[in-house]
Amino acid sequence: MAVHAHPDDETISMGGTLARYAAPASTDSDVIVVTSTRGELGEIVIPERDTPEEHARLGETRMGEIAAAMAALGVQHFENLGYRDSGMDGDAGNDDPRSFHQHLLTDPDGTVAPLVRLVRTHQPHVIATYDDFGGYGHPDHIAAAKIARRAWELAADAAWRPDLGAAWSAKKLYEVRIPDSIRDKTLALLESRGMESWWSEPKDAPPEELEKWRAWRAKMACSDDLITTKIEIAAQMPAKRRAIEAHATQIRRDGPLLALSIDDVIAISPYEQFRLIAHRLDAEPTLPESDLFAGLR
Repeated sequence: MAVHAHPDDETISMGGTLARYAAPASTDSDVIVVTSTRGELGEIVIPERDTPEEHARLGETRMGEIAAAMAALGVQHFENLGYRDSGMDGDAGNDDPRSFHQHLLTDPDGTVAPLVRLVRTHQPHVIATYDDFGGYGHPDHIAAAKIARRAWELAADAAWRPDLGAAWSAKKLYEVRIPDSIRDKTLALLESRGMESWWSEPKDAPPEELEKWRAWRAKMACSDDLITTKIEIAAQMPAKRRAIEAHATQIRRDGPLLALSIDDVIAISPYEQFRLIAHRLDAEPTLPESDLFAGLR
């Protein structure tokens, strides 16, 4: 079970892994993708579609995009928790009482309950989500990481909300990470081709803005020794690319995610990488791993 914030996050962060475990050859595994919001406050990167009318129906559009992305990855089961997009950190949407961010602040148990129900219903052995910073500090990513960790605990507690189903103890909990070495290689290749990315240090920024950016960038740091698990996805890269393209309103065709070829991405790293943050295995896992289900098969 993969727990995410918005449609497109699942594909960008771990689409190859989802495709690998959803593939027909993986007869002993199933994949369930959970998104927390419909991404109503996202941008629209297609200029001719960046209109008030399109923004008004963006949540519906993005649910169609994730359906197409899941088809590309071979994932047959995906759920949405129905919370409203909170917008980027500091945006007005953060204060909207309908937002995922505000729901978690004001009613943490009520906010995690739908995910606990899904865990108890589908009984995943592995749960994967973001690190504590949500990858890059988006309030909904941080909230998704929090409810995934809380659901890991509460779904296993038979005394907590038995109305949500029989208790289920997942066996392994992961956070998806991008090691600094991979981030640096990607940034260097993009900049060698004259492209900037969200990891490029802003040029001509005032000192206080530059200091703020560097502090934000530091919170994304992940040393290679934090990685416990590398999933090889070279064979799944074409499917992942098709899924990225399906999120058309969110991902620029000339932007970093699509500007690099499949061969470029594989040359940088043929892996998606994770950190095992909790487990309920009978014995300590042997690390590093090459399979999220190591110790369970």
